[in-house]
Amino acid sequence: MALNLSSINPLQAADRARARTPAARNVSTPASLARQELARTVAAAAASASTAKTASASAATAATATVTASTAATAATAVTTAAPAAAAPSPAGPPTAESVFGSNPWETDPTGSGPVGVYGYNPYYFATPQTAADVAAMVGGTVVALDAVGGPSGNPYVQNQPNEMVQLSNGAMINPGLVASFYTHGYPQSMVDQMVANEVANVSKGT
Repeated sequence: MALNLSSINPLQAADRARARTPAARNVSTPASLARQELARTVAAAAASASTAKTASASAATAATATVTASTAATAATAVTTAAPAAAAPSPAGPPTAESVFGSNPWETDPTGSGPVGVYGYNPYYFATPQTAADVAAMVGGTVVALDAVGGPSGNPYVQNQPNEMVQLSNGAMINPGLVASFYTHGYPQSMVDQMVANEVANVSKGT
């Protein structure tokens, strides 16, 4: 019996031909795998660099904040530990004859002479010329040198040094050596001023 080739379906033949042709497969070659791995590595490195950059910026910001805080703390400490203001000086003590008239307000060893020889006078009655000038400036008088304690003329007792006296504007005399002695008692200046005023008033009245 002869084979009738015309009876074969052309479509079936085509199907058989396609069946014999291998289907295309998506096969990854070693080269493509290497490129993929390289891409992943580059992406990971970029991500790591970005993270490191962010972390570095954060660290720099934190360091700046720390330095600023440290500077502020140092400034605050400097303010709080600054030396306290100097205490006000203590009020001065009472005036003394030396503080007002110098180191030698009176003459040293004033003397007189008489029938029994040489004798000494109380130095408080013998102000130095400088002390007399200072007292004259206080009370508005004039310095006059005279023998005020030796007695009248002709008296056998005579002074060997004159007294430096202060003559007031009304003609009355005060002894500046006695005024200087007011400063030897430790009285405050206000009391000494009152004593000087009383002395001027008394001599002005002739007492």
